[in-house]
Amino acid sequence: MIRSTTRQRSRDSRVGSTIRPCLFSCLAVLLAGSFNAPCAAIDPAADPVATVVSLLGSDDAELRSIGLERVRAGLRGQQATAAVAVLVAKAPAPRQIELVRALADRGDQAALPAVLALLPASQEPDVRVAAILAIGRLGGPTEVAVLRASLAGRDPERAAARQALEQLRGADVGKQLAEAALVGEPASKPTIIEILTARRERGAAADLLGLASDPDAAVRLAALKAVAKLGGTDQIDGVVDALLKAPAGGERDEAERTIVSLCTESRDGVRVRDAFLARFKAAGEVDQETLLPALGRIGGPEALAVVDGLLAEGGKRTLGLKAITRWPDGTVCERLIDLVGKAGSQDERKMLVDALIRIAPLPDNKRDDKKRLEMVQKTFTVCDADEQRGRLIERANAIRTIEAFRFVLPYVDDPKFAEPACKSVVELAHHQNLRDAHKDEFVKALDKVIATTKNPELVERAGLYKQGKTWERKKSS
Repeated sequence: MIRSTTRQRSRDSRVGSTIRPCLFSCLAVLLAGSFNAPCAAIDPAADPVATVVSLLGSDDAELRSIGLERVRAGLRGQQATAAVAVLVAKAPAPRQIELVRALADRGDQAALPAVLALLPASQEPDVRVAAILAIGRLGGPTEVAVLRASLAGRDPERAAARQALEQLRGADVGKQLAEAALVGEPASKPTIIEILTARRERGAAADLLGLASDPDAAVRLAALKAVAKLGGTDQIDGVVDALLKAPAGGERDEAERTIVSLCTESRDGVRVRDAFLARFKAAGEVDQETLLPALGRIGGPEALAVVDGLLAEGGKRTLGLKAITRWPDGTVCERLIDLVGKAGSQDERKMLVDALIRIAPLPDNKRDDKKRLEMVQKTFTVCDADEQRGRLIERANAIRTIEAFRFVLPYVDDPKFAEPACKSVVELAHHQNLRDAHKDEFVKALDKVIATTKNPELVERAGLYKQGKTWERKKSS
C-alpha cells in the first residue's frame, strides 16, 4: 500500500510538472483579457512570443512581471528578442526601464540597437541610466565610444557609464580604454585608469606606467595606483624611477606603496623583489636613502641583510633605522628591543618604540600567539609615555586569544588607559568563537565596559555581544 502511494505521488508530480507551465500561461492570457483585449485571443501554445508581448502591454503590474520574467528566461531565439525590443521605443518611460532591464538580463545582443536608440531619443535620466547599464551587459568594443561619451556627463549617468565600461566584454575593450587613457581628455583620464584597474587589464600596465610621468598630478597618482594592481617585474624599474623623481609628499608615498605592492602582492612577487633589491644595491647613496622606506616595508631576509649592514656601519646607522622601523611584520621585534636599549637620542628611542607598538602584535610565520603577546608585554616595559602604552593596549586586540583579553582587561579600571582597554575588550568580544568559549568572563567584562566607556558605539556593541548578537562594522566612506 505504501509503495503504491509513493508511485502514485511520483506520477502525479511528473504530470504536474508537465501541465503547470501550460496552465500558468493560459491563466495569464485569460487574466490579461480583462486588461488588454487582444491578449485573450492568443493561443499561448501556438504563439508564445505574442503572448509575452501582450502581457508586456498590460496595465496590470503583476501580468507585466510575468511577461518580463518570460523575457528574461522563458522565450528563446533572437526573433523573440527582436519582438520585445520593438516595444521599447514606443513604451512610456517606466515601461522602457522595465523592458530594458529585462532585455539586459536576457543577454541577447539582438536587443542592443533598441537600447542604443534610447540615448539620443530619451531625456529621462532613469531611462538613460537603464540604457547605459544595459549597453554594458549587451555591448562590446563598438560601444566603448558611446559609453565614454556618457562618462563625460553628470551623475547618475556618469556612474552608470563607469559601471558599464567595467562590465563591457570584448578583446579590444581594454585596448581602446588604454588608448583613451593615453590620449583622451585630461579630466577623464583618472576615471578611465580606475576602470582599467577594475577590469584587471594587466596588458595595460606598460601604458599606465608611462602615465606616471603625465603633467597632471591626478593622472600620475591614478597611474601608480593602477600599476600597483596590474603590474609586475617589467614595471618595477619604471616605478623606482617615478619614486626617485617625485618630490617628497603624497606622490612619492604613492610610488613607495606601488613598489611595496608589486613586491609583496603581485603574481611574480619574488622576481619583483629580486629586481628591486638589485636596483637598490646598484643605486648611489642618495637614491638608496630615498628607497630605504620601501625596502623596509617589503621586509624579508634579503632586505634584512641589507638593513643589518647599514646598522653596523656607523655612518649609515640612521638609514638602517629608517628602514627597520617600517618593517611589515614582527620578525624584527627582538632587534628593535635591542636597539631601544642602544638608542642615541630620545627621538631615536621614540621612533623605535613606536615601531614596536605597531608590529609587536602582528602575525608572522615565526611567532605563535603566545610569543606575540609576550612581545607586547615586553614592549609595554620599554614604553616611555602613557600615550604609547595606551596605543599598545588597543593594538593588543590583534591577538585573538583569551590570554590577550586577560592582559588588557585590568586596564579598564585605570583612568589613563580605560578607553583603549574598553576598545580592545569589545574588539576581542567581536569574535564569537572566542566570546562563546569564555562566556562568563566576557559578560562581566562587557558590563564593566558599558559602565566605563564614554564611546556610544562601544556601549552599543558591548550590549549586542552580551546578548549573543552580531554587529556589522560600518564601511569607511
